[in-house]
Amino acid sequence: MKKKLVDDLAVARRIRAAGCSIPIAEDDGERRYIPTDGLRVYQTGGIIESTAFDWGYGTGFKIHLVITSNISNFAVSHFELELPWKQTYFQWLEDPLVIDGHSRLYRFNGRNILEFERSEVINHRLDVTRPFSSGESVRGYLLGFGYDAIPAGFPHGAMIPAFLILYNQLAHEFRAPLKLWADRSQKNLRRSQSGVRRKGGLLDKRDPIPRG
Repeated sequence: MKKKLVDDLAVARRIRAAGCSIPIAEDDGERRYIPTDGLRVYQTGGIIESTAFDWGYGTGFKIHLVITSNISNFAVSHFELELPWKQTYFQWLEDPLVIDGHSRLYRFNGRNILEFERSEVINHRLDVTRPFSSGESVRGYLLGFGYDAIPAGFPHGAMIPAFLILYNQLAHEFRAPLKLWADRSQKNLRRSQSGVRRKGGLLDKRDPIPRG
């Protein structure tokens, strides 16, 4: 009997995904979720492939993921990064082809520039106009930037717990746990440079006066 209910639910979801608006009690509650077996989201690579890193006065994020849809006609309408600290402002990096029409490099701008080839990034692939077919996967970096610095409670090398939240075209959500390596090397470098006392340079000493 239980298997019959599961089969009926799967059929109803396929009908709705095809564009027919039908009521589904399991999905139409106050909070609606994508089935846990509907998506597979996991991190790949070593720990430094998914990091939260000091960038200027804020924080850059690069997260190396594989996302696989087990649902036909699934599309991402919106995605968020949930961190263990409050964010006053956060944005995912925009597709460089949308920004200027010809660049193929995602960039973190600032005093320095950090670049990623478009082919390595999946930000532009997670779009409501680009649905997944069942069994389709994408692999690459999600890149974003927050205006808040990493809290002092997460020193260099610490692991930061987080969640990636994906919303489909019906506003159903899927939460995937993440771990981000805290890269504080830029902040530590700035601190060490500011602490170095400048020794005498070429213009610090007066030229000797020749004696006749």
